[in-house]
Amino acid sequence: MNNTSTHYMYYVAIVCPDDLNIKIQAFKLWMQEKFGCKVGLKSPAHITLLPPFWYNGDEEIKLLPAISTFHSTMEEIEIHLHDFAHFSNRVLYINVEHNESLNRIRQETEHHFILKLGDIIKKETRPYTPHITIANRDLKPGDFIKAWEHFANKKFKEFFSVNKVSLLKLNEGKWHVIAEKNWIP
Repeated sequence: MNNTSTHYMYYVAIVCPDDLNIKIQAFKLWMQEKFGCKVGLKSPAHITLLPPFWYNGDEEIKLLPAISTFHSTMEEIEIHLHDFAHFSNRVLYINVEHNESLNRIRQETEHHFILKLGDIIKKETRPYTPHITIANRDLKPGDFIKAWEHFANKKFKEFFSVNKVSLLKLNEGKWHVIAEKNWIP
């Protein structure tokens, strides 16, 4: 790597359809208004398949084939969202109902990208808990209690069908979809 190269962060996800993203954006905006949480607003509503990783921006052209060659034998899958949950007192999210097809796509995505990019992608060792983040790193533990009181009994039930994965890039403080791939061959 030369001293002039610039590295960017990327991740692979299932991005929610626009109409659902608008509904979820309202929750993120509420968190910003009430508690100053802005991190959740930096990316579209999504379910992460591969967590963020660093890659040389000068070689992004080599990264794009990794997504363009991804495929699966699965058909379109249905994702069901149901109410809210949290990880400790730092992350509020919309719960994604258990779905073996989603687990399989995550595993296939991880396997594919490890084959294409090698050790840039780290095999995930934690259990997969698919979710759609509302607030995370900038949610103060003291504010969590008040925020959770708001979301704990709030009902949210939606579903959508999907057959594509997206590659997102962090640029100028926001995550942008830079490539998408329909996984059905």
